[in-house]
Amino acid sequence: MSIAESLEIENIIKDWKQIKETQPRLRMREIASKLKTSEGGLLAASEISKAEGFPQVSSLQTNWGELFAKFGELGHVMVLTRNEACVHERKGIFEKVSSGPGHILVVGTDIDLRLFPGIWKFGFAVEEPKQDSTQRSFQFFNENGEAMFKLFLTDKSNVSAWEKLRSEFKNGSTDFSPLFSSENKKETTVAEKKEISSETKVEFLNDWGKLEDTHEFFSLLKKHGVSRIQSMEIANGKFTKTVEPKAVLRMLEMASLERSPIMVFVGNPGSIQIHTGEVTNIKVLESWWNVLDPEFNLHLRSDLISKVYIVDKPSKDGVIHSMEVYDADGELIVQFFGKRKPGQPERTDWVGLLDKVSEPV
Repeated sequence: MSIAESLEIENIIKDWKQIKETQPRLRMREIASKLKTSEGGLLAASEISKAEGFPQVSSLQTNWGELFAKFGELGHVMVLTRNEACVHERKGIFEKVSSGPGHILVVGTDIDLRLFPGIWKFGFAVEEPKQDSTQRSFQFFNENGEAMFKLFLTDKSNVSAWEKLRSEFKNGSTDFSPLFSSENKKETTVAEKKEISSETKVEFLNDWGKLEDTHEFFSLLKKHGVSRIQSMEIANGKFTKTVEPKAVLRMLEMASLERSPIMVFVGNPGSIQIHTGEVTNIKVLESWWNVLDPEFNLHLRSDLISKVYIVDKPSKDGVIHSMEVYDADGELIVQFFGKRKPGQPERTDWVGLLDKVSEPV
């Protein structure tokens, strides 16, 4: 480690200590923002410094698939995936876990994940004092220290299993220098939209109409060189319909009242997390629209919503409808579907619900 990096870590710990004393309730992400660093950078600094009163951190080996295959031993846990505008938290147990080059698939009644660890760079086992308890977690980050996925123990979890996995997968020789490189702190800029020709638009819409499975949609975008937000715009009036942002909140409230089970997808480049089931406790807290249920929490920043579309995708099982929510940069924030399994037609109550929230108010 260079002298400059050592000094930076020293300064991070010093400033972090001051924040802990003056604003003890701030979350790690908020602390990182104030210190103009990353969450991953904070955890790396904590591990290197071994400073007293800070999280106890152990870096992990990068054989992620082997680690995830053993997460069932932890029992009841909470998994968290977020992007800038939305946080998805789901409690439950790990059931079926499979992995291959560039992916980890977790399928179960509670925990349902599509993970892309090819872009993960750092993993940490974290033990952090929280008032009268200790919060234990496994956290995974990209090379810039941005959180891709987190797993937290609950009061029902097997702590000894967590300690065993921390020891088994501990990596004592991790190079943290990318986290303290100025190159990784440059602000990202929104990529310019590529112009789509009229011919491409026609071909794209024709192929959209021939879809037989919703999972083919990504391949459709790739084939025609169309971004997701561009696809919404191209298909507007044919396969997509713009609705006001408040329709998202109305949909959640109506799904709660009518007890219509839904699917909620939230992702970032390294993780997609899915909840399937009813939502019951819908709360608005300032700009946040929340689902606050015992096993599922969703936190959506309404002030970052730019566009909302109702989307129709043909399939062998009939047309599948979804609600897709985008930010001002055209990034997908969250997707909603009616609860269904492959091979099953769509629920009529979900279609009716979307029709109701699409009406002018």
